[in-house]
Amino acid sequence: MSNNTESNALVKFTENSNNEWIEEAIVKDYIKCYEFNYFSNFQEIGFGGFGKVFRANWKSSHNYLALKSFFSFNNTTIKEIIKEFKIQREVDFHDNIIHFCGVTIGAAYFLTIHNLLI
Repeated sequence: MSNNTESNALVKFTENSNNEWIEEAIVKDYIKCYEFNYFSNFQEIGFGGFGKVFRANWKSSHNYLALKSFFSFNNTTIKEIIKEFKIQREVDFHDNIIHFCGVTIGAAYFLTIHNLLI
């Protein structure tokens, strides 16, 4: 993923400290925010209590990424996203872990982006 296509735009959500945590992480480039329109070939590959998981391509590459979408973006969901970010950071060194790449905003969804091992 190219640095010149990454967006550093501030993500606007409702006001609370968890939203501010995510917004600040994006603004300070701790979490990359990618343009949604650069993803293509979406295919739903799973779902759970918080949302759906899609497989998609980045730009015109043949590499797949997993995008996790969320049914609602409330305080409970945000806390779970932050919890997952922190856990991912602790185990990110291992090859068998699906690596967190960043976030994107698209079509009323907030999505997290992960490498997809196929």
